[in-house]
Amino acid sequence: MLFLLSNVITIQYSSMLKKLNPNFAILLSTILWGTWWYPLRLMNEYASNNAIPLFLSFMIAGLLLLVFSIRNIHLFTKKNIILTIVAAAFGAAAMCLYNEGLLRGQVARILIFFYLTAVWSTIIEIIFLKTPLTIYRFLSITAGFSGLFIITGFDQGNFFPQSLADFFGIISGILWSVCATLIRINKDLDVNFGTSVFIIIGGLFVVIATLLPDGQVLSGYSSEIFSKTILIVLIFAFIWLLPGYWLITYGQDQVDPGRAGILLMFEVVIGIVSAYLLAKEVITVREFLGALFVMTAPLIEIYLGNKTTESIS
Repeated sequence: MLFLLSNVITIQYSSMLKKLNPNFAILLSTILWGTWWYPLRLMNEYASNNAIPLFLSFMIAGLLLLVFSIRNIHLFTKKNIILTIVAAAFGAAAMCLYNEGLLRGQVARILIFFYLTAVWSTIIEIIFLKTPLTIYRFLSITAGFSGLFIITGFDQGNFFPQSLADFFGIISGILWSVCATLIRINKDLDVNFGTSVFIIIGGLFVVIATLLPDGQVLSGYSSEIFSKTILIVLIFAFIWLLPGYWLITYGQDQVDPGRAGILLMFEVVIGIVSAYLLAKEVITVREFLGALFVMTAPLIEIYLGNKTTESIS
């Protein structure tokens, strides 16, 4: 029965993906990621800060997809499987800290800090992929860090975040940059298998995250919590989790990193607007200016970076 159900669900998703423009897939993912914080907080509230409902969401979505995708594992090379698992581990760790940041901090700040992924990706490419450091890449990195320092309050002597939530947002962006780089170099990525591994490892990181100070807990789970959260668990699994991971994995595998960076900007806008409408969180002038600098970083790289290949290093 489980196999039949997973087949029906995943075949429908696969059929939809094959017809979906990868650029549009990334845009759709930004709507899900930009509103991701809301069901996450709602579930946490109903669960009284218990991590098990979130863990169940990851496991339900991941295992159903794995049942479908595992039958093709004989077609994958050893290198492909290893790259997929390593990329998934970095991505799952990123999402774990991203979730913690959203649960503890302000949505707009966490999104802006996470969006420094464009800067981290550029640095990773320069260091590990030997991409030349051009003047435009230097300006892109400078713009990103300027935005970070504006938000943290460099004028007051604060060059680093003062809260654990903000740190989680920044570190999650670094880890996601590594994940995105590995996805791009994995030429034979299977979207179904990659997404299922991504989500399952994400569930394991939900449990690991309970070791963080003042984090969610595993103890105290009861039938009452189950009955209060089962609906949101399923909604989160099949409306946010599975499509969200699937769309971003599919899109980033197909779309040029620069174009993907521009499309992903929409996530920041969705997050800021949804946080204002649903949680009455208002972005400050400092955060707005910082966001402009952070979002300018990938634009410099994309629109000006290709005009010269002359290295300054």
